[in-house]
Amino acid sequence: MEKDPRIKALTRATGIAKRTSKDVESYERELVELTAKLNVMISEGKDKYEIKQQTGAVEETKAVIPDCKRRKELAISDLRSMLENLKDLSATEEYVTAQDLVARVAAEE
Repeated sequence: MEKDPRIKALTRATGIAKRTSKDVESYERELVELTAKLNVMISEGKDKYEIKQQTGAVEETKAVIPDCKRRKELAISDLRSMLENLKDLSATEEYVTAQDLVARVAAEE
């Protein structure tokens, strides 16, 4: 028996939401690491060119985060809508997984 196409769509939406959540976490962690490295470089009096390069890396990471957050919010919003419309699938593992993800993201905010 073939899976209900709604379950496939729910699984896909859950995957997108997980990936975008991980992207935001990764970029935020990277920003902290790059900023710390920049501060060490400045305090050690490193070459101005190296500091400029590191500053550029920090700025690039800062620029990416808002878009990642927007995509994450959109993915979670889409997933919430799907869950609301697919309550008849609430006994499935895929539904529970999606619900857990939405709850975890809500708890982080």
